Amino acid sequence: MAGTYKNFLRLLEKWPIDATKKKRDIGIHIREQLKLHFTASGELNPTISQEKCDRRFVSLKRLVDNHHKNVYRRSATSSATGLTAEQCNSVLSDEFLDHLAQQRKSILVKVD
Repeated sequence: MAGTYKNFLRLLEKWPIDATKKKRDIGIHIREQLKLHFTASGELNPTISQEKCDRRFVSLKRLVDNHHKNVYRRSATSSATGLTAEQCNSVLSDEFLDHLAQQRKSILVKVD
């Protein structure tokens, strides 16, 4: 089972942490889940079955390897919103969301 833990660690090396989404980053969430599923020595938590762990690993591997993105290529460079991937990333950043929250506060102050 220590091999399973090492496989997850190798997988996480490929998964960058998005600094623009500090507490909302999926990479951070996966790392926290890994701490819950494995002991400090790398053994699988007895409450988690090996089969379930293997399924999660395969799913995460597909995500990190962009399996579905490569299999189902898109010809369009924009999304349903009309924004590009880069624009979507900037709109979802913590900095932009904080900016929106500040604007909402100032609008509410003006209404009161």
